[in-house]
Amino acid sequence: MHSQLYIQLENISVALGPRELFHGLSLRVHQGDRIGLVGVNGSGKTTLLRLMAGELEPGEGRIVRRCAPVYFHQFAVEEGKAASSDAEKSRLQVRHLGDRSAVSGGEETRLRLAEIFSRDGLLYLLDEPSSNLDADGIRYLNEKLRALETFILVSHDRDMLNRQCSRILELENGNITGYEGNYDDYAAQKSQARQRAMAEYIQYAEEVNRLKDVYREKKEKARKLDKKPRNISSSDAKGREFSASHRSVASKAQSMERAAANIEQRIQHMERKEKPRELPRIRPDFRLTDPPQGRVILEAENISFCYPSGVEVFHEASMQLRRGDKAVLLGPNGAGKSTLFRLIQDGEIFKKAPKARLGFFEQSLSGLDDSLTVLESVMAHSVQRETVARTILARLLFSARDMDKPVGVLSGGERNRLCFARLFVSAVNVLILDEPTNYLDLPSIEALEQMFREYEGTLLFASHDAAFVESIANRRLKIENRKIVEL
Repeated sequence: MHSQLYIQLENISVALGPRELFHGLSLRVHQGDRIGLVGVNGSGKTTLLRLMAGELEPGEGRIVRRCAPVYFHQFAVEEGKAASSDAEKSRLQVRHLGDRSAVSGGEETRLRLAEIFSRDGLLYLLDEPSSNLDADGIRYLNEKLRALETFILVSHDRDMLNRQCSRILELENGNITGYEGNYDDYAAQKSQARQRAMAEYIQYAEEVNRLKDVYREKKEKARKLDKKPRNISSSDAKGREFSASHRSVASKAQSMERAAANIEQRIQHMERKEKPRELPRIRPDFRLTDPPQGRVILEAENISFCYPSGVEVFHEASMQLRRGDKAVLLGPNGAGKSTLFRLIQDGEIFKKAPKARLGFFEQSLSGLDDSLTVLESVMAHSVQRETVARTILARLLFSARDMDKPVGVLSGGERNRLCFARLFVSAVNVLILDEPTNYLDLPSIEALEQMFREYEGTLLFASHDAAFVESIANRRLKIENRKIVEL
């Protein structure tokens, strides 16, 4: 028995200005589908959801809707007139129930989720619903998703995609490809496909080289057969042209030329295999940062801190960051993670080791000069060679053409990646990062993960991305009851 069809897209084409985003895209969503929608920033994930929700009409093609989707927008908008219950808000720990202007970013997301989950719908379209949520909010969201029968989820939270999705759709170059299973299954299938593509490319390249060798051999034999012997007069050469033996040699030469031409045609008609893109593996020379040699990099004892309003964030808290630590700082929204980072940056409370140079990731990205190119922006702060800087940019998914782009035209995600590239090639040897994966797509997060795993310095970061934390952290610190405790 087939499940009910909720939405059907047939041969959809969409253009944004001169750029064609989709061409001939088709998709069916049935009752019971639990879909994760993935793709790089700009691939069209939000546009696809807006098409399904009826907020956009395609340039070409047809959309059949057999239900009214419930749509959670990526950025804060008024989600509709359906009121959320106070009980739902309370479960999401939204404190300011009546004053929308008083809520924080995380609470704003919680409030909008409360509104969405107060509605009855057959199909939910959820665009980055976990943005700005802390661990408690993400647990609540996972609980609500488990109760939904049918949804399409856009998220950079791989743990959520693994827990909730039974099918992954990938948008790439205007096309959509389906993969059965959760995100890890999708990643494994992509890896296997890449390995097959590499094996096919190697086989193709070897066969092309073999045929080229044969072609050169045939051409050389034809040249030698057709070559006039040395020390022969012109009259003898003319007579030679009419001899039977020469006609036989000439025939063999022509045969060799035909064989060479056939091989050349065979090469031209072979199905071309492109080499899968491989990221370069060069790493920065960390010695150029003159790293500290002591065991303790940052240390503070008996930290007490209150805001002018009287709210006490820390009370006699202590913390130590050791050389080589890749420590994650955990805690709910409002616990004081960003406050702790500001205290470290102020440099008055925390003692740092000699030679420790701290680099901070700033969410405002205010330190970027929009008039510079991408490469110029990185080299302005680099202690590494230009070839290393180019390699770091490539590993953070900047193409060769991107190197000459003005910083001013970069998207938010690209600007984030540029900031990380600048940190990796700079003289800093201690990284302090507040939510480094915000506004990054999954390929960017995975590229950043690899860079942090290889980083030879000391790292302290805050993140609610469970998979990111699991991949990188070798220490876990948590702000709890105004103290900093080790887990």
